[in-house]
Amino acid sequence: MIGTAGLVDAKAPLSFRSQVSEWIGVRFWRLGTDRRGVLAGFLVSVGYYLGVKLGLALTFQPHPVSVMWPPNSILLAGLLLTPFRKWWFVLLCALPAHLLAELQSQVPLRMVLCWFISNSSEALIGAAGTRLLIGPSGRFDNVRSLASLFLCAGVLAPVLSSFLDAAFVALNHFGHQSYWQVFRMRLFSNVFAEVTVVPAIVTFGVVRWLPSGARLRRTAIEAALLFLGLIIVSARVFLWEEVGTATNPTLMYAPLPFLLWAAVRFGPVGTSNSILLVAFMSIWGAVHGQGPFTSRLPDENALAIQAFFFVASTLLMFLAASISEGRKAEERFAKVFRSSPDAMIVSHLEDGHIIEVNGRWEKMFGYERGETIGRTVADLKIFASDCDREKLATGTAIGEPVHDLELCLRARTGELRYAQLSADTDEIGGKRCLITIIRDISDRKRAEEAQQNLAHLSRLAVIGEMTAMVAHEVNQPLGAILSNAEAAEILLESKEPRLDEVRQILSDIRNDDLRADGAIRRIRALLSKREFQLQPLRLDETLTGVVRMVASDALRRGVQISKELQSDLPQVQGDRLQLEQVLLNLILNGMDAMNDAPTSQRQLTLRAKANGPGVVRVSIMDCGHGIPADRRDRIFESFFTTKKDGMGLGLSIARSIVEAHHGKLWFESNQGRGATFHFTLQAAAGANGHSPGAV
Repeated sequence: MIGTAGLVDAKAPLSFRSQVSEWIGVRFWRLGTDRRGVLAGFLVSVGYYLGVKLGLALTFQPHPVSVMWPPNSILLAGLLLTPFRKWWFVLLCALPAHLLAELQSQVPLRMVLCWFISNSSEALIGAAGTRLLIGPSGRFDNVRSLASLFLCAGVLAPVLSSFLDAAFVALNHFGHQSYWQVFRMRLFSNVFAEVTVVPAIVTFGVVRWLPSGARLRRTAIEAALLFLGLIIVSARVFLWEEVGTATNPTLMYAPLPFLLWAAVRFGPVGTSNSILLVAFMSIWGAVHGQGPFTSRLPDENALAIQAFFFVASTLLMFLAASISEGRKAEERFAKVFRSSPDAMIVSHLEDGHIIEVNGRWEKMFGYERGETIGRTVADLKIFASDCDREKLATGTAIGEPVHDLELCLRARTGELRYAQLSADTDEIGGKRCLITIIRDISDRKRAEEAQQNLAHLSRLAVIGEMTAMVAHEVNQPLGAILSNAEAAEILLESKEPRLDEVRQILSDIRNDDLRADGAIRRIRALLSKREFQLQPLRLDETLTGVVRMVASDALRRGVQISKELQSDLPQVQGDRLQLEQVLLNLILNGMDAMNDAPTSQRQLTLRAKANGPGVVRVSIMDCGHGIPADRRDRIFESFFTTKKDGMGLGLSIARSIVEAHHGKLWFESNQGRGATFHFTLQAAAGANGHSPGAV
């Protein structure tokens, strides 16, 4: 049996010690399942230990002056390459390496722990400041990120941590140097390491691509030649002459061509690793009494090496980053250029010779790239007219960009294409070039033309349905003219013609003639095809004119039309004929909807009133059968109709016309019978105190 003392209540609260143990256990279990986290910690631990050993080896004897102290830089680089939530684990992995390396040098444990605190503070300050400035991306291949790295890791972190390190040395009475001597030696040693070791690690650690195939082999061969040449030259400069030998100072710059080669061809990755290689060889040579940095006292030689490589590393890394940024910008442009859905062409601004075209340009105009480069647009005869070519030349000649210039271009087959052209100048390869983007809008133009044709057909259909109205509009004044003419003849045949009545008859004939002429003009205007023209107009007059046009048809159908117009209705901005077409469509639809209704209920109401600032709403309400619920979603679709002999274009075109007027067309079902169609229009500027507003 198990005693009661062995039973533990699962719900009992854990002690603080148990909670800490459980938290540590869970943390390490999660890290154990994260192979990348464990690998990062292992690499930092090994790198830190080797860095301490290397720093001790790079010390000028008999003075304990380390020219470069790499462990802090390795720890800082490890933090930059690790997510923030795992920084504690990276620091924890560096601790045993630090203890193992320092205790082997017979350093007191208290001093060893103090140094780990100052080293960790340097890594944390540099990594946190760099991450804060560049964000979580962690890319060090551009000028901004490198500037942040050099500022935070190369300057700020060593300066702040050196105050702490020198204080620890003074408090522990370790060594014989003064506070400021310790501060100066540690500062320059760590700055040197930060600007050479950290860029080499982080730029190599964030490489996300490698060339493939033949390009990989060429890159590998070039890199091998670069580093082989760099090793040979650096060995000759820094490991050849011993102390007391006459050394030519200009030999110090012999590695510079190879470093420039690395900056131009291999970017920040190749540059940082090349600088680190040369730095190690120069320090190694100086420590062993070889090379140009051995002519003075050890601390002076150390300072000379640190200053030389700080300047060289800073300049070369920024040069490499600038070149890398420029190359990436060119690659992005080339990618956009090749994959652009629009035709693109690059030509010299001075002589017009074509430099490059993309695949879309070849498909659009039918010219192969090989037969295009080196020729001019004039040679290819792409412009359909000289006027269009002069428009482009005039805009770009004065250095101003050209935007959305619509013109007609000719393909190789002679086919004309409507295009929207934009062009701007830029410098490529030291020469001013013209970059032109050509968007094919032939389909859009055809669609617009088709829309205009459909609108015209719709007007023809409306007039076909209004044959009786057309006959009434024309026959009524013609019949009145005939009656007046016969009456005038009778009066003139009398012995004493009454001339006053004859004059009155002639005046009536003239008025009737003008009325017939006006009716014919309105019908011809409605049937004509012309461009969309917005202008201020009185909506009440337009409504009255349309009602007059359909009056005879409404009388034939037994429909009573009433108008409810606001007395101070503002003018609207619109095209009179287009709005007449909208009103005709809606009024005829309303009368058609009441064909089955009793004659006494065939009432059509037209309303027009202001609907907020700068907006006028027009409503056409009928008392017909209404719109079935299953057809309401499709009522505005083209070629959808509820009439047996309808075309299905009236409401679709009416909506497109209203939207072209920056308005909105919709419908509502009435509570009793029928439906009401509403549309809005913008008021003309300054009309009755209203200004145009958004609908």
